[in-house]
Amino acid sequence: MFTLLRLRACVLWRQRLFSFAVSNTLRKSIGTVDNSVTIGDIKVDKPPRGDAPHLVPNLPSRLRAFEVNASLPPCHLSHLRWMLQKDLILGQDFLLLGSPSLARDRRHLVLLYASLLGREIEWMSISKDTSEADLKQRKEISNNGTKYVNQAPVRAAIHGRLLILDGLEKSERNVMPTLNNLLENRELPLDDGSMLVSPDVYDVHKIGISVHPDFRVAALASLSDGESASLDPPLRSRFQARLASAVNVGDMLVSTSARSSGKLETKTMKDLVQMAGELSQGVNVESLHDAVRYLEKHQHSVAPRAALNAHGMNISGEMIGVDDLVTLLETDEYESPKENAPHFIETKTTKAIQDLIISCFESGERAVAIVGPKGCYKSAVARNLAHSMGEKCELLSVHPDMTARDLLMTRGTCAESGDTIWVETSLTRAARMGTWVILDGIDKLRSDTLTSLALLMEQGFVVLPDASRFQADDKFRCIAIGQPRGEKSWITPEVKPMFHWIEAESLPSDELRVILMQMFPSLKRKVLNKILALQERLEEIAVDGVMEKESLQLSMRKMKHICRRVEQRPSELGDIVHNTLMTSFLPDWERGIVEKCLSQCQIVTNSRANNISSDWMEKILESCKRTATNPLLVPNPRFEENPGQSRVMVDILEAHSVGEKALLICGYQGVGKNKIVDYALHLMHCEREYLQLHRDTTIQSLMLVPSVENGRIVYHDSPLIKAAAHGRILVLDEADKAPVEVVALLKGLIEDGQLSLPDGRMLCHGGTSSDHIISIHEDFSIWALANPAGYPFHGNDLSREMADVFSCHIVPPMDAESHKRILLSYGENVHPRVIDKIVKTWEDLRVAHRHGLMIYPFSVRESCSVVKHLNAFPDDGIEDAVENVIAFDRLDRGLSKHLDEVFGGHGIHFSKEEYAVKKRSGHNEGVSTPKTRASSPKHGQTDPNNAPHVGGNTWAGGTGGSDTAGLGGRGGPYRLDSGHPVHQVSDEMKAQVSDEAKRRAKEIAKEALEKKLEELNMGKLDWKRYNNLRTQVEEQIVQLKSHLKYLERRSEERVWMKNQTTGELDENRIADALSGERDVFKRRGNPDDANNNALQSEPITIKLIVDISASMYRFNGYDQRLQRLLEATLMMMEGLRDDKRFRFHIVGHNGSSAKIPLVNPDTKLDEATELRVLEGMVANTQYTYAGDNTVEAIEMAVKEATRGELIIIISDANLERYDINVDDLAPLQAHDVHAHLIFIGSLGDEANELASSIPNERAQICFQSSDLPLIIKKIVIDALRQ
Repeated sequence: MFTLLRLRACVLWRQRLFSFAVSNTLRKSIGTVDNSVTIGDIKVDKPPRGDAPHLVPNLPSRLRAFEVNASLPPCHLSHLRWMLQKDLILGQDFLLLGSPSLARDRRHLVLLYASLLGREIEWMSISKDTSEADLKQRKEISNNGTKYVNQAPVRAAIHGRLLILDGLEKSERNVMPTLNNLLENRELPLDDGSMLVSPDVYDVHKIGISVHPDFRVAALASLSDGESASLDPPLRSRFQARLASAVNVGDMLVSTSARSSGKLETKTMKDLVQMAGELSQGVNVESLHDAVRYLEKHQHSVAPRAALNAHGMNISGEMIGVDDLVTLLETDEYESPKENAPHFIETKTTKAIQDLIISCFESGERAVAIVGPKGCYKSAVARNLAHSMGEKCELLSVHPDMTARDLLMTRGTCAESGDTIWVETSLTRAARMGTWVILDGIDKLRSDTLTSLALLMEQGFVVLPDASRFQADDKFRCIAIGQPRGEKSWITPEVKPMFHWIEAESLPSDELRVILMQMFPSLKRKVLNKILALQERLEEIAVDGVMEKESLQLSMRKMKHICRRVEQRPSELGDIVHNTLMTSFLPDWERGIVEKCLSQCQIVTNSRANNISSDWMEKILESCKRTATNPLLVPNPRFEENPGQSRVMVDILEAHSVGEKALLICGYQGVGKNKIVDYALHLMHCEREYLQLHRDTTIQSLMLVPSVENGRIVYHDSPLIKAAAHGRILVLDEADKAPVEVVALLKGLIEDGQLSLPDGRMLCHGGTSSDHIISIHEDFSIWALANPAGYPFHGNDLSREMADVFSCHIVPPMDAESHKRILLSYGENVHPRVIDKIVKTWEDLRVAHRHGLMIYPFSVRESCSVVKHLNAFPDDGIEDAVENVIAFDRLDRGLSKHLDEVFGGHGIHFSKEEYAVKKRSGHNEGVSTPKTRASSPKHGQTDPNNAPHVGGNTWAGGTGGSDTAGLGGRGGPYRLDSGHPVHQVSDEMKAQVSDEAKRRAKEIAKEALEKKLEELNMGKLDWKRYNNLRTQVEEQIVQLKSHLKYLERRSEERVWMKNQTTGELDENRIADALSGERDVFKRRGNPDDANNNALQSEPITIKLIVDISASMYRFNGYDQRLQRLLEATLMMMEGLRDDKRFRFHIVGHNGSSAKIPLVNPDTKLDEATELRVLEGMVANTQYTYAGDNTVEAIEMAVKEATRGELIIIISDANLERYDINVDDLAPLQAHDVHAHLIFIGSLGDEANELASSIPNERAQICFQSSDLPLIIKKIVIDALRQ
């Protein structure tokens, strides 16, 4: 007690000392006497008083009046004094700047200022979606006419209020200058034809609307360290600015002590403040007050550091978690036991998370954020807590397309009058009514959109788009849910003060066991043990990033899917695990990890026997059959029953019969996904609703289809709503083609049983249907069809984002028996031997694709097309029929060669000359007749537009012509590819070229080659050596470039740019369009120009670490290891040459050095440079001393690497002689980089032993020269895919 009295005396003494320093005559820092206000030494008599006292904010942040002077840090007092000077003494608009981490303090200061002065305020949270209409007037339809509603800046100007612009730097460029004239001259033309004018102008001319003389603008903006304000100069020049720096430790201690209840010991308080003061980015004093309040209530359970972490005061993003609890939390609300929600199984961990949430709410905070991996228990805990507390709780699933306005209200029209109306979202309803709301997916929002809620979360103050405002009910609580996002975290310094942060980690095995045993009591104990053992093994896997880890982990949701199935079919555990993790579409090394873990856990993959019991099939069907009320909605496809597709269909029906409400059916194109699904629905007599998704599918169109009828917006139910209401199965076809966030929105519907609709209605389970509630039918299910992610498919990686929500089912390529049966059904007139030939050929094509030799996965769809052609036109021959499905690849020389080899192996031969000319009568595609004689060979002119030229003799790079350099012609001196389709001249026309012209063409070609070699500083022998080596890896170079080109297309894919004045009408802005607003369109544009806050991706660093030690040279004759090394290095140099997206290094190591730079990102790679690099590698292997620095080279590369770098180490396995073992190669397991070791040589079995001992498939073996480039290509592509 004595210590507490001394501390309070110190507070009073310090405050008096500061006040005396400011003015010898002042006794208080802030004072109010009669109608005057004093801040420091500035006194204002009769500050402005408006006629709307409800617009004067209360003291912010639960600050009590008697605490203001005692708790106010001196620097904050000086800021308030400065604001008073600018506002009421000098009459200037002002801007308070500071670090992003101090944004909350700036909001607190300006609200405190307004409260102390009794200033009415208008508040605007600026975001990238802020438009001119938000700054001036918004049109509304009323009584069949248009009226204009003044927005915050106009209202503030007319009524003399303080306009607060929060986040001035967040707006899109050229938006805020709308206010320039209002700031400078107090003039602003309005859309309704009126005009705001300055008081002086109004007094003289009596025209317009006078701006009140007390109108002032107080702007808030963030300024990162080392930067100057990035405001438009005309806008910047109209403000007076002040930098609000962080409060020092001593003043923080005084402030927190003054506002504390005195329950903390002095040492604890000092330690807490000292730890906060160590943060370089500064600390919000208001967040520190929250931490003190929290710690005072729970000091026996929580350490000071954990209290700071819970309030976002940390360096590395730490949060409070279950492990931070010293003892069990004691919460007042849990004095009497309350029932959990149905089907919720409480564990020690989930109970602790619930207690952490309650402890946050008990300390007076209204918003908590739970951050954890997908599928753990975040949503379930939040729903159960609300249920157990007897609180009404709504769900708001958020997505990237949401604007700040969409979080609070949506706009529509009244069904009766057609007037535009504003409809509250569940977040606004909860704030007004004092209920709970779950914000699911806040990690998906742009930072400027999320921070627009700061005023609500910090102060409980709500400013709505319809110009209304209110103070949130004291019982309002918000539970936000998000996922960790790695390096580019969505938890920005401005977001941290908004929430109380709780980390949710995966449940331990003992708790998982309890949950799964209670949920699935019939599950065999031995099977459950295997599932849990596999979960632990996968959890231990070291991977390169969050996304990779999630793809390999068994989340709670995934284990529930598995248990639900194996409870009925325990013998199929291995197959179900493979389906759940979708291992068929994982990269090779990830698939290898899963298979190794399965083996270690004694889980056998025992694919179902080919012949499915008819009794079992009937039993499954009987359990799934329905009575269709609308037979027209039941599919009736043509389906040839076969073992392969029947196995998949039974797998789907089994999942449906055990209660799986959402299935993801994934497979390559043409494997029969749609036919399997439609036939299953046909056998079930089940009605189907169908949605074809695509690039332009939006969240709006997924739920409702809006239209304008008689001047009113009418929302028509989409197939999703119809299926949910009537208990049908919704088939989402091509689900991977839609933006991921569109399909991800269904998570709330599938898992939480709620989905808010744009028209204000809500889909929910267990509700009673009404005007605002649509009850979800118990038979409603979603079946989504998708292709796997990655090249050559152009879809999104739906499996990584949503696989744990769905029960996953793989449709594999067709087995030979099933394939043959299907082809026979289409080829009545085709000889069975031909059918067999096609089946075997397609099997070889499938194997080539699996091994990476072909990119395109040829499927049954193509083979059926071949058989259909032969069945109708048997005289055309199999070659002609096959040409129809491979013509796409004929101009790809490398791939065409592979195709010829595969088809030729089965007696299907193609003549390249015939491909160009036969059976083309009446068509000139691919064939050229030169327009001139071939007599004077030359290079030709260069077309600056690179237009295609066919058949002439003028342009270089043309095709099918004469004399000039090009392709497919005659008489030209050399080949020149300009990227256009090739038109081929016949051999007969080529023979017409004279011997003299041929001789001259050879001379020109020789001169051009010598000139090229001179430019490259290469001799003829150099060129020959280089060309011979390049020929060995030509195909792999082409494949690597093809993959990288696809990645480039994905990175450059255009996005929707919203709030445009031209383009397509944005269906989310129909009400705005009806009211006459202009920026209601959307159009496709580059990501850098869009309103999605996209960041320009940094170039990816790839380091190739090559072993150029003596053993490579010594044993090259033994196994060609040096040759393989040179081929792989050349493939990488050629594949990445001139690609600005990559920073490419090649570093060698040998017995003399662990780091020998060979290529760096500044190296200009051309043929001569590449040859010199390769010859340098050979020279090093030939002349270096014996020795090995492999381990040192790996350690150095990993240590120097930054997050996300790809490191490929190529070495022989000659390590045992230098006492190098597996433990020495531990740096390969680094989490932040992709590190892979490839052994290309071995004496004895050393390489196999080492590779099998290195965890997580980080080591591979390659003893075939042709395989190494392919292995490297896969590693590069798999890493870049992340």
